[in-house]
Amino acid sequence: MSIIRLYLVGLALLAGLGLTATIGCDGSSGTGGNGSDMDYRLTGILVEDWNRFATRAEVNLTRNDTLLDSALLWIGDQTLTFESGEYRLSVEPSGTYPRGSYELVVADLPNFRDTVMISTADTFTLAVSEPPTRENPGGDPVLLDWTESAGTYAYAFAAVPRHLAYTGVGYSAWAGISEGWIPRSAFHWSDGIALDTGWYYVFAYGYVGSPDSAASAHVLPVPLPGNLTPNIDQGELTGRFGTVVVAGRDSVWVRLQ
Repeated sequence: MSIIRLYLVGLALLAGLGLTATIGCDGSSGTGGNGSDMDYRLTGILVEDWNRFATRAEVNLTRNDTLLDSALLWIGDQTLTFESGEYRLSVEPSGTYPRGSYELVVADLPNFRDTVMISTADTFTLAVSEPPTRENPGGDPVLLDWTESAGTYAYAFAAVPRHLAYTGVGYSAWAGISEGWIPRSAFHWSDGIALDTGWYYVFAYGYVGSPDSAASAHVLPVPLPGNLTPNIDQGELTGRFGTVVVAGRDSVWVRLQ
């Protein structure tokens, strides 16, 4: 077969498929469907939690601002399932995605398919430095120290009454270094006056990318303190996604003086 004929056959095949290739900002490729205008927005988080010894992910996906429940999503070799309005993943153990890079694939066939490259950080450890006895009469500020997590962008830390962990409440704050002070206000009721006594769990998170705060409320012991800058801009696909490693927790006992 001549070179010219091969070229014409190739053009015919592309026309029959009706697919146009695009290159995302991370070098991934996507396909838009049959010349139609479709805008996809993805927000989510992947969590390696060493307190639950599990890996969890939650993703929200819309097409033209409408919730999309029929797409296919997978991270590495794990497929997310759609339930209760979100795409979710829950697997054991917590080391399912050790430090490295992975492909998050989004497919709305036959209209669209794209890949977002995501990265995970290494595990690390946390300890209460002040008070060293972990006994806190009067609810004074508490100092947390943690080891550095290789591959992480930065950190967040959190505190919550232990019976309320993983319920979407609690105190959290960003940290650029491997320590953080939990303020007195974290140990008081909402009136800011009455001390909320009892055992508190304290946590440190190492994050990569831009994990979504709303999704974090369902998979982290305490939600992230807010959203970071969106980090997905690949033509038809925009949004934010990031990964979080949760160090093994520590505790502090808050009591009256």
